[in-house]
Amino acid sequence: MDAVLEAFRAEGRALLGIVRELGADDLGRPTNCPPWNLAELIVHIADSIRVGEFRTAPAGTRPREAADYYCRPERGTAEYRDNNVRQAQRAAARLEAGVADVLADSLRDATAALADDDLGRIVEVPRVGPMRLGDWLATRVISLAAHGLDVALSLDRPPWTTPAAHAVMAPVFRSLLGQDCPAGLGWNEARVLAVATGRDRLTDVERDQLGPAAARFPLLS
Repeated sequence: MDAVLEAFRAEGRALLGIVRELGADDLGRPTNCPPWNLAELIVHIADSIRVGEFRTAPAGTRPREAADYYCRPERGTAEYRDNNVRQAQRAAARLEAGVADVLADSLRDATAALADDDLGRIVEVPRVGPMRLGDWLATRVISLAAHGLDVALSLDRPPWTTPAAHAVMAPVFRSLLGQDCPAGLGWNEARVLAVATGRDRLTDVERDQLGPAAARFPLLS
C-alpha cells in the first residue's frame, strides 16, 4: 500500500512541476479533451484527486477492486461526461488563485489525509461502493497519469509518467483486459498507458495480435 501512496506523490510532483512552468498562453490552449482548454483540464485533475470523508464499510463487506471503478455503466454516458465538463468549466471560471496553486493545494491535502489513514481500510466510495482505500488511491494515480498524458499531448511534449505510477497501473490494466498483453506486441509502459486509456488507437497489426481482446480497448477513458 505504501507503494501506491508513493506513486501518487511522485506522479503529482511530476505533473505539478510542468504546470508551474506554464504561462497564460499555454493555459488557454485547446486540449485533446474538448471542449476544455488546458486550465480547465488542470482544474479537473485537481478536483479528481480530492479526498472526501470516506465512511468505513460494515464489517465483512467484500470490497470491489480498482478495475471495478472503471466498469460503472454511467461512465459511458453523455450525461456523465457533460457533467464533468461543466463542473470543471465552472470551477475554472471562478478561480481566485492560479491553476498551479489549485493543483498544489489538492495534492498537498490529499497526501496529508491519505498518509494519516489506513490504506487497507474498506471504505464506501460514492457511486462505486466498498473499496479498499488503497485501491481507490490507485485510480487516482491513473487519473494523474492519464490526464498528465493529456497535458503532454496538448503541449506537444514527451510524456513524463513516472515508473512508480506505471507499476501501480499495470495490474489494473491487466485486470480490465482479463489477460496479459501478448508478448509479441513489444509494448513498453508508455504504449500501454496510451492505448489503455484511449489516448492513442490500436494499429491494425496490434489488433491482429490481440485478437478478440482488441475489442476491449480502450480499457478505460
